[in-house]
Amino acid sequence: MSKHTAHKIPDLSEHVRHALAFTDDIVRNFPNRLAGSDSCNKAGETIANEFSKHCDDHSVKRESFEFHPAAFIKIIRPGVLLYLFAVVFIYLKMPAVSLLCLLLLLFMFFSQIVFYQKIFDPFFPVAKGYNVFGTVEPAGHVRQQIILCGHHDAAYVFHYMALSPRLYPLIVFGGLAPCLTGIGLSIACIITGDTPSWIPAVMTVAAIPVMPLWWFTTDAVSPGAGDNMIAVALINEITRILAKSKESGNPLLNHTRIVCLSVDAEESGLRGSMAYVTRHADQMAGIKSYALCFDTLYQADKLIFFNNDMNLTTDLSDAMAGDLAGIAGEMGYGARVTRMPWGAGSTDAASFARGGIETTCMLAFDLKAGKLPQDFVYHTSKDTTDAIEPAVVEQAIHVTMAYILKKDKEII
Repeated sequence: MSKHTAHKIPDLSEHVRHALAFTDDIVRNFPNRLAGSDSCNKAGETIANEFSKHCDDHSVKRESFEFHPAAFIKIIRPGVLLYLFAVVFIYLKMPAVSLLCLLLLLFMFFSQIVFYQKIFDPFFPVAKGYNVFGTVEPAGHVRQQIILCGHHDAAYVFHYMALSPRLYPLIVFGGLAPCLTGIGLSIACIITGDTPSWIPAVMTVAAIPVMPLWWFTTDAVSPGAGDNMIAVALINEITRILAKSKESGNPLLNHTRIVCLSVDAEESGLRGSMAYVTRHADQMAGIKSYALCFDTLYQADKLIFFNNDMNLTTDLSDAMAGDLAGIAGEMGYGARVTRMPWGAGSTDAASFARGGIETTCMLAFDLKAGKLPQDFVYHTSKDTTDAIEPAVVEQAIHVTMAYILKKDKEII
């Protein structure tokens, strides 16, 4: 028997049921949970009330922050317009202006969508988001803390993900190629001092794969069950388990504080987790801190632990990812360590890593770059609790609890 299965979690099936029921309640009662919306804010209030049932007294807080919701995904349409402006200026034999349009487009794309910067945020309307968090203190002196992080906001439905998950990467990369081609052609025109007629014709034809990006997102909002309310719900169950152990007089943790954190605005470019890391930087620096994030939990025995995130630009913790995957493997669960594919975006773990916190993210689906399953419900209207296998919730709770207990026992 694995050493990590020694602690039996009482009523585990009830915790799984409760996690799915809580997820379903939020999804049904608070639809259209776009970050900054009234629905999302009310969902956060409900989550805070639920956390308050199990976290230590007076530890649960809703912490506000300002952000610009449309500055992340909705910046794609201005990018499409910039490409069309570039085509117009190349027809007008103004290649330098055309080049400037394309370079600005490329800068916008990489700064906002690849590196998750805030350079263009001020050009979009401001809104207020709310992070929700609480703590469970250990029996003894606090020597370390583990932050369990999920997000409760939901995403816009991605038009091409809903149409065909395998079409999605082709649309994304196909839309970028004309920009690079246009830059090369504009530079050639500047160098030669001439704009032959075939160059505007090529850039016009190249607009064909660019135009679908105008409809990259719809105005519909995903229910956001697997991405990512189930993560918040299972964090709540971990908190319930630890709270019950304290109430029984047999606390499971001696020196490890648990922070249960539900961030807002993950789908707006990680703005909620960025705000949390910035505001709590001194606290996290003052004690050894780990952040275990959760995202897109759908399938059992498909556990993934990231050691790299944010479009391959941000290293996460190899040690954490390896420990968690090892625990999962010893329990007989399918698990592996891997990286976030380029173009797939990021998780909240990147915000913690940028803040110098040891972190990884747990996911659970069949991640194969360019070969996503046709029934993948991520960022679609089908992302309901029906798409979440109960066994993956059980596995996530098992592995997380074992990891927490392992880290606590390492404190001498």
